[in-house]
Amino acid sequence: MNFVRSGPRYLFLKVKDPEFFSQKLSQKTEVKRLDFEAAIKLAAEESVIVFLSDQQNNSLKVENSDLILYLPMNSTALLAMILNETELSQSVIKITAGPGQLVMRIPEKGEKVIEEIIENYQAQELSILEGIDQGSAASTIISFTDQPIKSRIKSLKKVRDNILVNKESTLLFEELRRDAIRYITHGLDDHQWSELKINIYDSDELYELEYQRLITILSDLEAGIILGESWTKDHAFALFSITAYQLRLFTFLDPIEIKKILFAFEYSSQRERLVDYDLFNKSHKISWGEILNDNQRHDRKELAFKYREKIMEELSEAAKEHYFELEEEITAKT
Repeated sequence: MNFVRSGPRYLFLKVKDPEFFSQKLSQKTEVKRLDFEAAIKLAAEESVIVFLSDQQNNSLKVENSDLILYLPMNSTALLAMILNETELSQSVIKITAGPGQLVMRIPEKGEKVIEEIIENYQAQELSILEGIDQGSAASTIISFTDQPIKSRIKSLKKVRDNILVNKESTLLFEELRRDAIRYITHGLDDHQWSELKINIYDSDELYELEYQRLITILSDLEAGIILGESWTKDHAFALFSITAYQLRLFTFLDPIEIKKILFAFEYSSQRERLVDYDLFNKSHKISWGEILNDNQRHDRKELAFKYREKIMEELSEAAKEHYFELEEEITAKT
């Protein structure tokens, strides 16, 4: 479960001719000319966003840049390429490094986490654009989100807040990675994580495949930490027990959010019930009726597919591909 990751590097390049520089650079490596929001959606670790301006432009602000370039490579490799290519290096008048970028995942109601970090680092609350304009190589923007951070910010809409910290990003990353669980714990309403039990029941006894299918989803959604696994007996009725494979999940997410995931993926893409997932919070078994808890009648399958479609949109392409391979194998064996 990732709590902190690094983001793109920001570089301001003053060049003789931004169009010429962009064209020559694109001949040497992959370059995308984008607006800022589009560049941020693509931005991943080990990538760089370059703000190009000509020699008459004295501004170091994003909105005053002549061109914005996105490159899927780290800033050190880019600068080495520019230095070693005569046409590129002779075009450059000045290079200024912008602030570092970190992304931190927090609970849905994580305002206390942001407040504590602002207090500890004497940080300033602002937008990403303001942070880039006001920051320097010795400072770092932290963007907070309650969504899985994976490798990309994916959308500015998913960033809840941004702060600028006067500390270099490598040092700050190490400190936040060390302290993230403490910050998150302080941000929870009762300062408590949930230790949940998930029981997998499969009449076809394809437990290994069903386990892999579930773990693919939970891991990609960064839903929690697996503390342990074991076989167990569920004594549903007197003198009658059912074998189940049990996972112990440690998470700061609301147990109902975990239930939505389990409920949605009991079914295959063909709307066939493949497996039963039971979720226990302490001794309480969470039923699917508790998801909405509105005392209304709902079609079980339709509701499951509603959540399934929504969750599928959040999965990475790699996770989707692996998931459908597993589902196809399970379907073929049932």
